[in-house]
Amino acid sequence: MRECVFAGTFDPFTVGHRDVAEKCLKMFDRVHVAVLNNHDKTPLFGGKRRAAFIEKLYANEPRVLVEHSDGLLVDFMKERGITVNVRGIRNAEDFKYETNMFYYNQEMYPELITVYLPASLSKTHISSTSIRMLINAGADISPYVPAEIAEDVIAELKRIRQTEK
Repeated sequence: MRECVFAGTFDPFTVGHRDVAEKCLKMFDRVHVAVLNNHDKTPLFGGKRRAAFIEKLYANEPRVLVEHSDGLLVDFMKERGITVNVRGIRNAEDFKYETNMFYYNQEMYPELITVYLPASLSKTHISSTSIRMLINAGADISPYVPAEIAEDVIAELKRIRQTEK
């Protein structure tokens, strides 16, 4: 069985992420969507909640397995015996960052193969960071978040903000 890991913070999962996941489904029998925590970022949503959004999106696609992990990507991959890591690339900055991470990951997991998938042209400007800025400004995020989960993302944000008061 051909398997890959598509990992990210996914805070929130965007139509750009979906674009990469859909490309993975064309190439692999099983796609492990690994919802990780980047300790350099302060996520808007908890890891389990981010995973739940993606699980809802792929509820009818048994080839997608969504898992949350607090550890390193290479440990996640080693534990499952998966060697293919798929990274979505929007621009030269993404390529530079991902290539640097590849070298670290390969030192820790020599069997690792990283596949770079360029974003579709219409999605190159979409990033979770930008979506979080739009959310914080109260702007419409519906063009950037899959329709199946956009209302859930907004509802969860409202719930979080009410508990902070």
